[in-house]
Amino acid sequence: MSSDTPSSNPLYSELADKLRRDIETGVYAPGDRMPSEPTLCRTTGYSRSTVRKALQLLVDQGYVTKSQGKGTFVSELPQRVEAASKLTPTFLSFTENVLQLGGKPLTRTIDIRTVSPTPGLAEFFGVGEDDELFEVTRLRSVDDEPVMLETIWLPLAYADLTGPELDGSLYRALKARYGKEASTGTKSIGICSANSRESFQLGVDRGAPLMLIEDHVFDQDGAPLHVSKQVMRGDKHQYSMSMPRMES
Repeated sequence: MSSDTPSSNPLYSELADKLRRDIETGVYAPGDRMPSEPTLCRTTGYSRSTVRKALQLLVDQGYVTKSQGKGTFVSELPQRVEAASKLTPTFLSFTENVLQLGGKPLTRTIDIRTVSPTPGLAEFFGVGEDDELFEVTRLRSVDDEPVMLETIWLPLAYADLTGPELDGSLYRALKARYGKEASTGTKSIGICSANSRESFQLGVDRGAPLMLIEDHVFDQDGAPLHVSKQVMRGDKHQYSMSMPRMES
């Protein structure tokens, strides 16, 4: 997800996402004390209520723990993984989702190049804005009809991936070539308007509403693996996820 994409998330959710990225990228290590609520209010400009809700969300997700009279501390990784497994919905991949709905999925790589990162991408990958990332654009179809345009950004270490590999499962290619697997991350779902490229590739009018799905994903070692942006025709395809068992 690039930083210039408008967000409809609540302010406390945006702040929680920022703090979560800081934890996952090592700005705050396990056991570190998080900034106090007054400090976060001062440095972010958010209200005390927003900061408190953001920290509570991180507590609920297992990223931090609160100690009465001492402050808020970053949890150890096993606690975060256990909590995430209980609270986070399981999102199906595009291929799994299409197959579950009885369709025939197809992925075609239409562009591979290196690009300069946006400020948001530079922050996520921990690179400078003068560095480069590996960018892949893929057109994904169901029953031979285009339904999704996907852009993926990866570190340059993966820039030797080929078109035929990327025409299949990205995760399968990353595991087979580099031994890397997707582990944790965040997913956001919203609505955007089709730009000229999306209009052409997906066969819709410019400005037509599209579903927007954005992922920030880390590998099994906690390193940034990829960021992806998917724009999808909601009139041609449904997006499914399975929810964890809810406790009463």
